[in-house]
Amino acid sequence: MRAVCLEAPGHVQLVEVPDPEPGPGEVLVRVRACGICGSDLNAWRGVPGISYPLPPGAPGHEVWGEVARGDGARVLDGQLVTGLVSHGLAELSTAPVDQLLPLPETIGSPFLGEPLACAANIARRAAIQADQRVAVVGFGYLAALVVQIWPVQPSAWVAISRRPDSLALARHLGAEATATFDRVPAAWWDSFPVVIEAAGVQHALDVATWLVAYGGRLVIAGYHADGPRTISLQTWNWKGIDVINAHERDPRVVLQGLQQGLAQVQRRGLALEQLISHRWPLDQLDRAFAAAEARPPGYIKGIIEP
Repeated sequence: MRAVCLEAPGHVQLVEVPDPEPGPGEVLVRVRACGICGSDLNAWRGVPGISYPLPPGAPGHEVWGEVARGDGARVLDGQLVTGLVSHGLAELSTAPVDQLLPLPETIGSPFLGEPLACAANIARRAAIQADQRVAVVGFGYLAALVVQIWPVQPSAWVAISRRPDSLALARHLGAEATATFDRVPAAWWDSFPVVIEAAGVQHALDVATWLVAYGGRLVIAGYHADGPRTISLQTWNWKGIDVINAHERDPRVVLQGLQQGLAQVQRRGLALEQLISHRWPLDQLDRAFAAAEARPPGYIKGIIEP
């Protein structure tokens, strides 16, 4: 099969490798699409702790595909699936059958399950009430998922982003108001019972801290794995806020989030595939990473289609 190998920061190579063999409890998945996640950029840029070359197909983990070889009981050949699949930047991958979710034929495609699971668990842990106002700091693909599937619609929500097209997307999805980071209205400070930080950068964490109300809840959804962060523990302590790290690592919890997210998508008739703004073939992964890093106008989500 064909796969990409990230040999060094900023350098990928298309390689031919043997087809992977599923082990006990696993199935072979033919990858139809793999999303480019913001966390993948750590490997692309080269952050401490990553060793090169990465295994073929890594770091792709936002996979939608079909079962190429089922287990004869729980999933059948040809079944569309998503879930927890690693090494998805390749034509084929393997995955534990109990970490896959079979998809109905009526669902829109491509359907990226892993980020939807993250969004559903963020929405769950944010525990938003119908009478609360919410601020979303950093408005990209993940935030766009969260605001469409949260179980309880807040009384109003606002979005903050550095990109005008991201703010336009937020307004399209129902934001009461939007602002850039350098023009946050003074009336917003210390006023939101729930603030969701979804950018994964230091400045977003600072702004989120300033926005959350006394006794409020700060939900950290951004991926902060590219280095240390500085927090104002004095402010957190003085305000008496609850801080929720909304990342989940237990596969069972992630899969539950995916099931809940899928249920919300079906119940509300959402067309999440409309958030896919850019597509590339497998041999153009370097262009996909460059676009995910630069985020040109109109960029929401990029995928690789092997």
